[in-house]
Amino acid sequence: MRQKHLKSFLKGLLLIQLFILSVAAGLTVDFHRGFVDFLPRLRIIKVSVPFSGIAINQHQAEWLLGETCLSMLGTEHFVDWGAEQMQTASIAENMIDSHMQVLAYATPVAAPVVEPALPQDVSSDQEAVPSREQEEKTVAEGLFRGKKVLIYCTHSAESYIPDSGKARLDGKRGLINKVAENLQKALVQQGLPAEFVNTIHDYPDYDQSYTNSRKTVKQILQTDKEILALFDVHRDSLPGTTKAPTITADGRKSARVLIIVGTDERKPHPEWKKNLAFAQALQAQGEKMYPGLIKGVTTKAGTYNQEFHSRALLLELGSDYNTLEEANYAAELFADVIIQVLKEEIQPQ
Repeated sequence: MRQKHLKSFLKGLLLIQLFILSVAAGLTVDFHRGFVDFLPRLRIIKVSVPFSGIAINQHQAEWLLGETCLSMLGTEHFVDWGAEQMQTASIAENMIDSHMQVLAYATPVAAPVVEPALPQDVSSDQEAVPSREQEEKTVAEGLFRGKKVLIYCTHSAESYIPDSGKARLDGKRGLINKVAENLQKALVQQGLPAEFVNTIHDYPDYDQSYTNSRKTVKQILQTDKEILALFDVHRDSLPGTTKAPTITADGRKSARVLIIVGTDERKPHPEWKKNLAFAQALQAQGEKMYPGLIKGVTTKAGTYNQEFHSRALLLELGSDYNTLEEANYAAELFADVIIQVLKEEIQPQ
């Protein structure tokens, strides 16, 4: 009986070997190109790792063989015979391994490999190249180190009608203070230290405006000897008109700037022409950078606190019918001009 089962087992083993060899041989035959092209779409030959690389011990091989060959061998005495014979001859292990060798030669269909995105290394050797603006700011910071510009408003109530509804806000800070502050910020952003003093000087007595602002200027100059320039910021007024002149720079509308220089007609002011020279340098540079931005340099009788510094000027940024946006943009453009002129004037020879 046992001999009968042995013959059945060997017969089944031979048939399996023949079947697998037939399948392996058939895979190499070009029956029809369309059929062969279709094969890769069948997942049966998609092998990611050759079976020969899989470690199979004796116990696992016996179990796999029992699962695949039990119907051919019959169930009677299979376990007894297999356990004794297979452990001695390693038949099961060798047979399973040989079966796998056939499939190991099937060409695997490689799945696309998606490389994960790597985070940028901010500490790489390739450093960010500084922009031209950053380079210019660095140069300015070194050049103007320890120095600064002082900005104030003698007529603190002045404002812009389109935004405030009227030209002056008595007892309050008009929008001219916003423009003066914007000028200060624009200078600082480019590397030139600047301070805006927002003290109200024209209230409660408007006629005492310059007397009050003079006190502010003298007090600051007594304690700070490194002031590069003084700017008293105003807005112009054009009687009889409701339209303010503008220019267009880089696609945006800007108010225009008028520079006022005080003379010695009313009181001694021996060095007023130094202020005039500074104003003319600003006008010339302004024409190079933003043609039409500076509408002129005007001299007037009166010192306007300019007797205390050789670079002290009164600036009128726009008129009462300019918008706040136009006046602020004029301040930003004029800051560019100030930077360039002061660079040239204090540049070491």
